[in-house]
Amino acid sequence: MSERGVSLVELCVVLAVLAVVMGVSVPGWTALVAKHRQHATVTEIASELRMARQLAMARHERVRVVVNLEQSELRTECMDGDQRAFRRYEFGQTGTVVDSMSTRPEIVFQPSGRSATATTMVLVDSRRVMHQVTVSLTGRVVVS
Repeated sequence: MSERGVSLVELCVVLAVLAVVMGVSVPGWTALVAKHRQHATVTEIASELRMARQLAMARHERVRVVVNLEQSELRTECMDGDQRAFRRYEFGQTGTVVDSMSTRPEIVFQPSGRSATATTMVLVDSRRVMHQVTVSLTGRVVVS
């Protein structure tokens, strides 16, 4: 019976090749993860707005989403009654900020699901890529 092993030189060559491959692929991988994280933040902001619309229709009351530009957060609250916050979404740690809004920093959804005003939020991520989240008068939320 003959058993064949690997020499120390062969093992070192394989480890060196693996180190080079890992060294080349890691920077690209981290950039891909950062890009995905920032896209997920924009998608989550749009989802929060859609959820607020659904909440207004389900509860049959006006729901407001307040955009805090300084702290990079969305706060969803009931406008009728005690104005307590239903949800709070903080996105300041993701590197995405609200650059501008076409209206006041709040979006109001009526019990019918319609928005009180059409609004466009311009978001900028850490790579300086701009994204737009638009809420139409019908309440539809679109990311572009």
